Amino acid sequence: MRLYGDGLVVHQAQSDEGVIEVVDYGDSRSLHFGTYPRQSTMRMSAPHRLELTYTQSMMACLLLNPAPKRALVVGLGGGSLVKFLLYHFPQCQVDVVEYRQDVVDVAQRFFGVSTDNPNLNIHLGDGYLHVKRCFYDSDLSYDLLLVDAYDHNGMAASVGVQAFFDACAGILTANGVMSINLWGSDRSTFNLTMQRINQSFDNRAMILPVENKGNVIALATNFYVKHNDLKQLRPQVDVMEMQLNINLPKSLQNLIRQNRNFISRLFA
Repeated sequence: MRLYGDGLVVHQAQSDEGVIEVVDYGDSRSLHFGTYPRQSTMRMSAPHRLELTYTQSMMACLLLNPAPKRALVVGLGGGSLVKFLLYHFPQCQVDVVEYRQDVVDVAQRFFGVSTDNPNLNIHLGDGYLHVKRCFYDSDLSYDLLLVDAYDHNGMAASVGVQAFFDACAGILTANGVMSINLWGSDRSTFNLTMQRINQSFDNRAMILPVENKGNVIALATNFYVKHNDLKQLRPQVDVMEMQLNINLPKSLQNLIRQNRNFISRLFA
């Protein structure tokens, strides 16, 4: 098959939702949506590891809730976040909502996403509508809510509206954390999204820029996190990092530095 940059395409297909490609780069396998940026990456010798820095930053939510029992992932991609959670927290119930059936098929066929793990449920549909149904039509609540709903055009429009974040806040437990991947280079859209998140979460949002990337992770909670609370996490972060290998000490350092006066700085 044809070369894709310095990689080799091992699968290519097109549906009404667009192109989907799987590309191998030695021990690394990546998911592409018809463009060069990698949507998801897996190390084939360690499929549960988080290879992309933005996914590692998303899991900084574990600093605030280190023992999740139930998680909802909006946007499956290659399943990196899902596999990470099921590997490190085997008792955690992981629900996923993904819009594209072909993404689900590729994640299971090429990226090792389980088809028979009783703790994994994959739902096909729109992320906003699924979260809305969880809020209004069920008693489900989640310790972690991970939102990474991107395609080749950017973040899905429905997961940026106020009603979506209202529902997200509503389905989190009292100790729950939402971690959402945002694109920080579009300042107007980013600022508007952060305003909506803060409105839904009563100004309890923090930012975590991804080093050397345009991604910015927003963490939002149903509880207040004081600056001193973050500093008190330092003694335990090294132990967590030995288990998880996601650069948690650096994430904690950046959270402390970035969020001293976050609200007044961003919206002044």
